[in-house]
Amino acid sequence: MDAAYLLSKAGALIGDSSRATMLWSLMGGESRPASELAMLANVSPQTASNHLKLLTESGFVKVRALGRNKFYRLSDGSVAAALESLATAANGKTVSGGLAQHVSPELVFARTCYDHLAGELGVTILGYLQRTGYLEPHKRDYTLSGSGEAFLRNLGVNLATAQAKRRRFAYACLDWSHRVPHLGGALGAALLEWMLGSGLVVRRKGSRVLRITDRGRKHLQQAFAIRFARSGGALVRPDRPLAPFERFQFIQSARPVRA
Repeated sequence: MDAAYLLSKAGALIGDSSRATMLWSLMGGESRPASELAMLANVSPQTASNHLKLLTESGFVKVRALGRNKFYRLSDGSVAAALESLATAANGKTVSGGLAQHVSPELVFARTCYDHLAGELGVTILGYLQRTGYLEPHKRDYTLSGSGEAFLRNLGVNLATAQAKRRRFAYACLDWSHRVPHLGGALGAALLEWMLGSGLVVRRKGSRVLRITDRGRKHLQQAFAIRFARSGGALVRPDRPLAPFERFQFIQSARPVRA
């Protein structure tokens, strides 16, 4: 099938503002019922049903029936990545400050991008992993150095599960709010899972926003050399790296919290 036809077909599907709103609301990897998607898109249930049928048939979303309700979610992470990349590319340089100034500061600071961390916090952590040599570029992806693997294992990140998954392990996922990459792939998902399981961040119900806990502020500052400003912004800490005994103390105190 002609590539131009496929591209135009995809463009027509997401070109409708109601369908675009529905897709964007699913970017956090969550499942939403048709009724909620209709409300978010400000359309009738019947109209929403028609839109969702098109998105399902095209492979953009998946549907699962639970009782009398149908729940929809994005098909996979590649759809989320494509949508964020298109949003960034479409914005171009026509709006000063980019897309970030048109959404809530909390969403710009820390959020989920399908199943991994995005926003200023995600961008800052990727920058740290690159500067320290823990992540090394390899063609279009990243590989973990020996020191990087030891560092993440000591934190408690489940690398074995991430490495066993049949998906790209680590790559640069373009962040629409900052127009620079955050960490995507199985490693990015494992890192977010560790942060959630350790109680460093918590999800905001019904949103892609991630809120950093007091525990998270302390441990993320120590682990990734992040300084949190009063405004909530994440900045690279300019002072010295942690001494070995300090990093050991951090690792011991940041083990996953038992529910």
